[in-house]
Amino acid sequence: MLQIYHKRNLFSRKEPGKKVVSFDWRFIFDGMEYLKFEKGYVLKKWRKRIPMALVFPNKYALGMSNLGFLFLYQRLNLYEEIVCERFFYEEEKPLLSLETKRPLKDFPIILFCLPFEGDYLHILKALNVSGIPLEPTQRAQTVLAGGIAISANPTPLFPFLDGFFLGEWEGMEDWVVPLFIELSENKEKLLTSLENFPFFLSPSSPKKEILLSKVKEGFDPVSSQIISEKAQFKRTYLVEVFRGCGRGCRFCLVGFLLRPPRAPAKEALIDTLKSFPEEAKVGLIGLEFAEENILPEIWSILWGKRATLTFSSLRVERITEDFINLLHGTRSIALAPETASARLKRIINKPIESEQIIRILELLAKTTLKKVKFYFMYGLPTEKEEDLRETVTFIKELLKKKYPFEFSFSFSPFVPKPHTPFQWEVLESYEVWQDRENFLKKELRGVRGIKFEPLRAARLQAFLARGDEETGLILGQHLFSSLTKLLKELEGSRKDFPPSLTEKLPWDFIKGGVKKEFLLAERKKAFSEKITKPCQVGKCKACSACGFLSVESD
Repeated sequence: MLQIYHKRNLFSRKEPGKKVVSFDWRFIFDGMEYLKFEKGYVLKKWRKRIPMALVFPNKYALGMSNLGFLFLYQRLNLYEEIVCERFFYEEEKPLLSLETKRPLKDFPIILFCLPFEGDYLHILKALNVSGIPLEPTQRAQTVLAGGIAISANPTPLFPFLDGFFLGEWEGMEDWVVPLFIELSENKEKLLTSLENFPFFLSPSSPKKEILLSKVKEGFDPVSSQIISEKAQFKRTYLVEVFRGCGRGCRFCLVGFLLRPPRAPAKEALIDTLKSFPEEAKVGLIGLEFAEENILPEIWSILWGKRATLTFSSLRVERITEDFINLLHGTRSIALAPETASARLKRIINKPIESEQIIRILELLAKTTLKKVKFYFMYGLPTEKEEDLRETVTFIKELLKKKYPFEFSFSFSPFVPKPHTPFQWEVLESYEVWQDRENFLKKELRGVRGIKFEPLRAARLQAFLARGDEETGLILGQHLFSSLTKLLKELEGSRKDFPPSLTEKLPWDFIKGGVKKEFLLAERKKAFSEKITKPCQVGKCKACSACGFLSVESD
């Protein structure tokens, strides 16, 4: 029995061309364990509305810290005709919505949000345990997916899903939502209508060239209005201050798939920052790449609000004296040098000098900061033992300086990603990964805060990132097998990798603007240990992404 303890109309918004939409925002304590830790969620009556399920196929804490997921939830609920409720996959039992505890199969449209390839497996499990057939022709529901992982390579999910949205939601919404409203009960007609758009892919139709949906610079900034005590970023308002990245780290999917890097409208961003409550905890997404001319205003507004800042990770170039002044309430910060080897830094095109990091730590030591986390990779192309030793030496020298921080050092194996210069690279064997992990553990014995990404989870991500339809079928056949058995089957099916440089790749039909010739040129520069300068948007035609954006947005 649900007990409603508090009901009031807290939110009303009118957008250009849309009528005023009002919501009841409620704090419900019985039977909804997560909702009692939230503020800003939406609860609507179902009567005469289109139910849509928005599913993050992983834990609640991760999903509620994902700005894309939160943004989509907010956007869909702006429409009076739609009731959008959230689902998370946390255990192998039927999924129920957070808002009303309704089962997943009650929703005619199910939309999965996928930032991580490893969650492809969770999609299939979520459908299966919820009593929804994995075979598209055997279910009434329309099951769709989007997100950065989907935009990179959805082919492993072709046997199971009805369709995919590739690219950025802002470029799709005005086209897609009216079809959701009109055709939610007519699956066949809905899919046929969606297929007319260049950003939508239906596996049941012949494979066509897909153009990623992208928006021009000057878009409205994406921000979250819902906060949670149980999110990974607790009680944090998230806001995107920059989209994409032009630094060109050769292993990075976002740095190539979301090119060119773009900024939101300055005035709209300022208004968004001003709308946050006093003393709010604010997570700045994309701060690493924000343009210099906007930073002073960001600092001024947040300083005036006595805001506490948080970040997923931060480029050392962004840490200045002005920035340091804003860390009065921040307790932890993360830096991602990836490696301490100067040679490997040139290969991956991330030339952050160790001396630079030391200088930043000297600045951070003047703040109230308590924790500093470092992210490193191993198994990078051409890596040798001496490269790993340089990272070990850097960590040991760092600890000798007796900074007033609790350090942690996270290590992950390198995973080749589609649409990057390293998409053709060899995936090292499990045994090689294990040897390198053991080497690092031995050399860093006694160092506190050392963490390693589970190898089997990273292995699954690697197979799915460059997977094809056969990969997906194996996934479906071993849905509830042990991860060890699943990986063995996947390992055996990928004897053709790495592909040749001239071979057609499973994801080549996805066009995001960056030419394949540019990726090959960057790969060649990597093995020549040559650095590529950051993007000069609009001034350079090397990768062709700027031209793609102008065509797609017109």
